[in-house]
Amino acid sequence: MGAIMRRSLVVAGLAAALCIGLLGASAFAKTKHHPKPPDPPPPPAWSWTGFYTGVNLGYGWGSSNTTVSFFDPTGILSTSQSRFGVDGVLGGAQAGYNWQVNNWVWGLETDFQGTGQRGTGTYICPVTACAAGPFTDSLTQRIDWFGTTRVRAGWVPVPDSLWYVTGGVAYADIRTSETISGGTPVQPSASLGFNTVKAGWALGAGYEGHLAGNWSWKIEYLFMDFGNVAGSGITPIISSGVGFCDTHVCNLGTSFSSTLTDNIVRLGLNYKWQ
Repeated sequence: MGAIMRRSLVVAGLAAALCIGLLGASAFAKTKHHPKPPDPPPPPAWSWTGFYTGVNLGYGWGSSNTTVSFFDPTGILSTSQSRFGVDGVLGGAQAGYNWQVNNWVWGLETDFQGTGQRGTGTYICPVTACAAGPFTDSLTQRIDWFGTTRVRAGWVPVPDSLWYVTGGVAYADIRTSETISGGTPVQPSASLGFNTVKAGWALGAGYEGHLAGNWSWKIEYLFMDFGNVAGSGITPIISSGVGFCDTHVCNLGTSFSSTLTDNIVRLGLNYKWQ
């Protein structure tokens, strides 16, 4: 029994020493300092450099300064002038490329828009000029579509904001229709139609802001000048019935000359591809 007792005491002592060691190691592990992992690097600052595409929606306030003349073989019978609005909703798409150098951004952008812009002016040849009158010319103009190609130059006060000016060439499909009616006695009305694609220029300014990821939004104003649009035609309406036209059939003709400008404001959404 003495030997067994001694072996038991030795085993018990070893077990106690092992427990004390494990407890000490656990306490040391709990008190050991673990350094905080480093913070992840901040995301890179937004850059405007790269190719982008986008869509836009806006409204246009156009203006047509139009002169209409009534004539027959004897010459001009009457001329009248007025200005009317060519207004409506517009929408389309744009694409471009920007280069950013420090706080400056240079770019090139092109866009194409479909529009519902239209307006009508009314012009009268009084009976004092058109003896078979009076005649009324209801002239309607509309912009079916337009496009621009422009340079952009901007300033970046903070990485996510771009203020810019822009200018370049503009072009538009301008359609003009006329309905001429009246007469004494009243004659059947006549219609004339004209279509032309006109080139001009555009100038404006805007703001573009970074949203998230590769997305940005913009608001932009453009003034466009399409120059002069003109046309003329002869109607089946009998013009006057006096003088030369008393013995000859003289048909009434009309001619118009319009100076067309446009102001647009639009909101856009862009995606930068690189």
